[in-house]
Amino acid sequence: MLMFKNFIFDLDGTLINSFDEVRKCFILAFEKADYPVDKSRITPEIIGPPLYDIVCNIIPEEKDEAKILQIVENYNFFYDNEQNDISKVYDGVFKVLDSLKANNCRIFMATYKPDIPTLRIAKQFNLIDYFEEIYTIDKFGDHITKTQMIEMILEKYNLKSSETVMIGDAVSDMTCAKSAGVTAVGALWGYGCEKQPLTNSADYTLNSIEDLLNK
Repeated sequence: MLMFKNFIFDLDGTLINSFDEVRKCFILAFEKADYPVDKSRITPEIIGPPLYDIVCNIIPEEKDEAKILQIVENYNFFYDNEQNDISKVYDGVFKVLDSLKANNCRIFMATYKPDIPTLRIAKQFNLIDYFEEIYTIDKFGDHITKTQMIEMILEKYNLKSSETVMIGDAVSDMTCAKSAGVTAVGALWGYGCEKQPLTNSADYTLNSIEDLLNK
C-alpha cells in the first residue's frame, strides 16, 4: 500500500470504534423526543450513512418528518456536547499514521459526521495533527457527498487519482472512491458482520489497519 502517496480515511469503523458512544446518544435522543424505540435496532451496521438516513433506518415505519428531524436535532445536541466520549481508537492506528507521515505520505479524512463532533473527536483522541485536512458532511454548510469530498481533495491539493486511496468500512465508501477515480480499500475490521459486500465492492481489503504497512 505504500506504493500510494495519498491516503483518505473514513472515521467511524475505520479509525475509531464509536458504536458504544453513538448508541448511548441515540438512546438519549429518542428518550428526549419521548419516542419509544426498539433498542435492538441500534446496531453497528447502522453507522456510516448521514445521520438523517440512520434515524430513518432505525425507525423506517416513522413518516412524520418533524419527528425524525427532532430526533436528529436531539442526537446532535448530545453528541456535539459530549464530555465523556467512550469511543476507542482501533489498535494500530497511531502506528500506521506515524509510518505514513514518516514516508511523506499525504493524509486526509472524509467522513459523513458533521464538523463539530468530528473535530471534537479528532482533538480528544489526538488524531487531528495527522491530517492535512478533514472533510465533513457540512464542512461548507450544505451537505456534500463523500465522492465530492474526495474530488475536492484531489483538486485542491493537485493529487493524482492513481496515487490516492480511500480507506473505509462501508460499501458506500468503496462506491464513492471509485466514482471519484481513486483506489477503494475496504477495512474489514470495521462495523458489520457480513463482509462479503464490502469485499466485492473494494479494489483491495485489509484485515487490520496495520496491513497498510505490510501489503
